[in-house]
Amino acid sequence: MEGFTGHYKSTKTTEFLILLNKFAFFFGLPNYWIEDLEFPGNFYKHNHQINKFGNMCSYILIFSEYGAFFTQKNLSDKQAYYLKIYVLAHTIVTLFRIRVTYRHSEIKELMYKLGIRLKEVYNDLLVEELMIKKAKFFSVAFWVCCIISVMLMTLEACLKVIFVGEPFNTIITVVPDVNDNSLSSNIIRAIYYVLWWVYITRIFSVYALVICLTTAVSFQFMNLNSYFKSLDGIFEEEHLMRKEKEAKYEAALKIGIKLHDETLKCTDELQTICQEVFSGQIMFNLILLTLLMYQMVHSDRTLANTLTVIVTASSILLSTGFFMWNAGDITVEAEGLSTSIFCSGWENCYNDSSIRVRKLIVIAMMRAQQPVILTGFGIITLSYQSFVSIIKSSYSVFSVMY
Repeated sequence: MEGFTGHYKSTKTTEFLILLNKFAFFFGLPNYWIEDLEFPGNFYKHNHQINKFGNMCSYILIFSEYGAFFTQKNLSDKQAYYLKIYVLAHTIVTLFRIRVTYRHSEIKELMYKLGIRLKEVYNDLLVEELMIKKAKFFSVAFWVCCIISVMLMTLEACLKVIFVGEPFNTIITVVPDVNDNSLSSNIIRAIYYVLWWVYITRIFSVYALVICLTTAVSFQFMNLNSYFKSLDGIFEEEHLMRKEKEAKYEAALKIGIKLHDETLKCTDELQTICQEVFSGQIMFNLILLTLLMYQMVHSDRTLANTLTVIVTASSILLSTGFFMWNAGDITVEAEGLSTSIFCSGWENCYNDSSIRVRKLIVIAMMRAQQPVILTGFGIITLSYQSFVSIIKSSYSVFSVMY
């Protein structure tokens, strides 16, 4: 982290990033912040052991689901489809987790830039407040939708136990047999159910991290737009002479150009860090929506089944939509940067200062007019339009299969 001296000015952004890291660290991810997180007592020591246990539980759950393909011979069509959905979903999200853990140093550097370095020169408090509200809203909305989806699946399993007399089956694992209703089998199912909830907390931490990082980058472009628009106010400072105003504006413009360059580097770093996450989420969305539609057609027309499918599909669409939304915001805010640079007040400069400033303005606008996009698989642009196209593609694949 170039230029970091160990001291920084606390802002709402740094407070939010510290809170995000505490949440992620509590649920098994590394600490991506530039300093140790403040926890009471021996929390670090105990939490490290708890996270090792939680990660081990997650891997046990996934391997048990893969083993079910070989041991479970009495699955209904619906159970077979649920097994495929869970194995696919859990595998992809686990790869997400491995990826963001492996990119520890890059994420720490990105957080430092977004939270400290880029805020040292200029920080629009209104933009900062909007960023935090949006990141929290997206994260909580995703968590709530996922929890409701799991609770509905649990409710469906409980209703079958009460009214049909079937064993309590939520996730299908290597043991016990889905039709075995013995006490030992039910105890094993209860253990796997607890492991499932442990695994879900790992999902929350990964998605919260990626959602908040993409949100922070999009609002950094908004903050940069605000910075360039604020430069016009230099020429309204009555206590300065005209040449002093021109010199101050020219210096501020150069700083803004450097901030823009640093923001573009942050976008490239975000793309590198989350490339596999973005690509996996697109594939995740396409395949799971297709399977859910197929299952909806072939399952019983009950309220519990319908609600489960709807909420599960909503969770998938929300997670993909949040990525696409934030990526689209990055593109939109970056597109508006050339206009903000043009409206920064360069026309108030005269003579030699005007010549120098106009050259800087032209170069800065040319750089700002280059599209800034995030991609999946290196070719699929993450945008509002792409989100709609992915949903249509899922339905098209389902139509061909059905």
